[in-house]
Amino acid sequence: MPAPSMRANVVRVALLLVLVGIGVGVWNFLIRDESESQVPEKEQAKAGRKHVSDDPLVRKMSVAEQAEQVLMLGFVGDPASVPEGLGAVLVRAENGVGAAKALANGGGEIPPLVATSQEGGIYRSFPELPPAERELDIGRNGSLDAALVWSQTTSKALGDAGFDLNLFPVADVATLDSPLAGRAFSDDPAQAAALTEAAIKGCEDAGIACAPLHFPGLGAASQDTADGPATIASPFEVLSNRDMVPFRAVAKDAPAMVLSLGLYPDFDAAVPGAMTEGVATGLLRDDIGFKGVAISDDLGSGAVAFSPEEAAVRAIAAGTDLVQFASPEGTDGVASAIEKAVEEGEIEPERLAEAAERVLDLKRELGLIED
Repeated sequence: MPAPSMRANVVRVALLLVLVGIGVGVWNFLIRDESESQVPEKEQAKAGRKHVSDDPLVRKMSVAEQAEQVLMLGFVGDPASVPEGLGAVLVRAENGVGAAKALANGGGEIPPLVATSQEGGIYRSFPELPPAERELDIGRNGSLDAALVWSQTTSKALGDAGFDLNLFPVADVATLDSPLAGRAFSDDPAQAAALTEAAIKGCEDAGIACAPLHFPGLGAASQDTADGPATIASPFEVLSNRDMVPFRAVAKDAPAMVLSLGLYPDFDAAVPGAMTEGVATGLLRDDIGFKGVAISDDLGSGAVAFSPEEAAVRAIAAGTDLVQFASPEGTDGVASAIEKAVEEGEIEPERLAEAAERVLDLKRELGLIED
């Protein structure tokens, strides 16, 4: 048994070790706190910020780059003048079909989707390419095989010309007195659905993406949205059981869908569908379960009373993924407006990232970019 003096020494040493340990802990805490306080606030915020997307390309992009990725713009003049970084470029009749190849060959690290609107008959951008038959002609025939071949032929010709995406087919249920009468398959929801399914299959067979339009249905519109505001006065039950039937039929197969600019009073009597969350998210995602790219109809059309900047911000915030402006006039500030809307909280960062990711996923599916 140790002597009393020895026991006292042992106790003193133990106490000393405890005090040293406490001192080291306090010192580390104070030094770490001081060093962290010297890190710029922006860096601390960056370190604590959660990633808004699991997509590696989206995570590498700035907000400005994401904003460009959700734009589909038309252009004037030389295709070489089209800025890099766009989600899609719309080639119109005035550009000429040859512009598609030029865009496809010079798209940068992440090329744009080269898109057009080639419906059929007089409703096509390039008369030198098929189809000569309108949807109404295919609908009168009623043959699913005819609709499949019609779409395959059209899609193959577009693919050979350099296109990736066709805003096609019109999936609206339209009577002969509808503004869309000549552009639609039928006034019967079941027949329109079956022919739309066949057309989407034809696009898939030919290796290009097609985006049926105009969700959730524009057949009962008061006028063409190209001319001005158009109201679809049908109650929701009619809209759901009639107009939305063809869109439900292709919700799992269509890689993209064009959202209507019609006014749907059950959701918002003053704001077009593509800019209304109840339509662009509620009906499109929650109701019919669509997972692909939601594309707005032309936001430069007569149905839109907002500036290009406000229209684009409203559409993205509501759930649209790719905002379309057929004419580039007045669109220089759109990407910056989207970026500013994210900074000010009008668009959630996750919403913009989600939209950009869907556009990039479609490009992956088409082989335009690799993982």
